[in-house]
Amino acid sequence: MRAGPLLLALVCVVVLGFAPDAFAEDSYLLALTWLPTFCATGSHADLPECKLAANADAHPFALHGLWPDWDINGDGRRDAADAFCLTGDDRNAILAADGGAAKVGNWLGLPAVQLSAASETDLAAVMPGVASGLERHEWWKHGTCSGLPANDYFATAVLLTRQVERTSLAQLIQGSAGKSVERKALLAAFEQDFGAGTARALTLDCGKTEHGMALLELRIRLQRDRLAQGLNPDTLAFPEKAPRGDCPAQIELP
Repeated sequence: MRAGPLLLALVCVVVLGFAPDAFAEDSYLLALTWLPTFCATGSHADLPECKLAANADAHPFALHGLWPDWDINGDGRRDAADAFCLTGDDRNAILAADGGAAKVGNWLGLPAVQLSAASETDLAAVMPGVASGLERHEWWKHGTCSGLPANDYFATAVLLTRQVERTSLAQLIQGSAGKSVERKALLAAFEQDFGAGTARALTLDCGKTEHGMALLELRIRLQRDRLAQGLNPDTLAFPEKAPRGDCPAQIELP
């Protein structure tokens, strides 16, 4: 894949034309990974970010992504077509490169995202996956569909991650590391900060480890048109049927 003009053209793609009018159910999903579980599953232990996570000073929460969730291409469906918001040969080239990279969990072969030095530093602090080019995958697949410039898109994701880190939910998880915790206790901790019933905006996903089903990811749903207001009770989004996630009643926390 050629660099130079093609790369600049891709970085400067204007995606607002892909998005239809906003609706109340339009939202973003903020996905945060619990690294101890991620690195204990499959062959992830060999990934650069997991080797970094072995450092005692590493933060166990890691930004996975900030995902637009609406009918981006206006075809009346929410599906895989609402991603990689590029056109023609550019989209085909990125899809091919991303698909091959996904098989090994390393996206460094994708075109780099054009970020300021400050943005790169802030992002690396919450997304250790940049060591494997995760931010490239997240930008081309999801960021290009957000309508935001790359710096703004990732700055928003970094801010939201930092806000989650200060919640009662995050404190409970970190304080319970190495133990198990009840699923309902995690939901209650979220509602302690945001109000009764707000756990409908939260999905808990788990992965299977040698010790049982362990917390793998937090996903928080936020209103599309209030994203810039950060994480608070007024910006949470509640789907008609909230996904339960796949965590059992008792969740392990490696």
